[in-house]
Amino acid sequence: MSPQSGAKPVVPLHDLLLRIREDMRNRTSGPYRYIGMPDVDHMACFIGGYGWCLHLLGVDEGADVLFGEWLHFIKKAWPGQGWEPAYLEEFHGDHRRALLKYLDFVAEFRALSPEALASIQWRHGGEHPSVRVPSLVPVHPLKPTLDMLLGVRQEIGDRQGRIFLFIGPIEVKRMAGFIDGYRLCLSLAGARDEEYPRFERWLQEAKGVPAGQDWTLPFLESCEGDAERAIRRLLECAVEFRSLHPS
Repeated sequence: MSPQSGAKPVVPLHDLLLRIREDMRNRTSGPYRYIGMPDVDHMACFIGGYGWCLHLLGVDEGADVLFGEWLHFIKKAWPGQGWEPAYLEEFHGDHRRALLKYLDFVAEFRALSPEALASIQWRHGGEHPSVRVPSLVPVHPLKPTLDMLLGVRQEIGDRQGRIFLFIGPIEVKRMAGFIDGYRLCLSLAGARDEEYPRFERWLQEAKGVPAGQDWTLPFLESCEGDAERAIRRLLECAVEFRSLHPS
C-alpha cells in the first residue's frame, strides 16, 4: 500500500523507549518525560498502546519486531508471568529499577549487529525482519483515540475477559497506559486529536469525574472495584459521547 499523502514518518517505538531511558538515567527522580511516575503495569500497556497505533497506521519497523524473540528466546528474560511482575519482584517493588532493566534490554538489542539480528529465529512466517527496510510513513489515516476505543469495544463484544487481548491483566491503570501510549503515538505522528480532551471534559461534566482526575479511580469506585466493569463503562461512555457529538 502507498503512504498517505502528506503524512510524516512516525517515531519508532524503540526510539521512543530509548528517549525515556535516557531521561530516567539523567534524572534522580520522576516524573519522567512521556510516562510521568514509573509504573511497570502502566508502562507495559503504554508500550502496547503505542504499538497498536503503529499497527493501525500500517507502518513497518523492520528488525525492531525481533525484540520480543530476542528477549524471550536468546536473553531468556521474558518470564511466563510477564516481565512486569518478574522484574518488579526482582527489585523488591522498585518500579524505577524494574523499568530501567527492561529499557536496558531495549538499548542492548538496538546495539546488535546486522549479523546478530539475522541470526535470531523468526517464527511468524514471511521474510525475516532483519532484511526488511523500515517503512515509517503511515499508509492508513490517523485514527483518533475515540475511534480506537470504539474499535476495541466492537472487538471485545460482550465476552467477559476479552479486554485481556489488548491490555493483559485487567486493571484500569493498564487501560489508561494503553490509551496514553496510543495518544502519544498520534501526537508524535502529527495528529492533534482534539476530540479526546473534549471527551475527558465531558466525563467531568456529565459522568462525575472530579476535575483534575482521570476516569480510572472514579470509575473503579463506582463499579465496586471491578476493573473490567470500569473499563467497559469507559468504552460505553465513548459510544455515548460520539452519539452526542458526531465527529
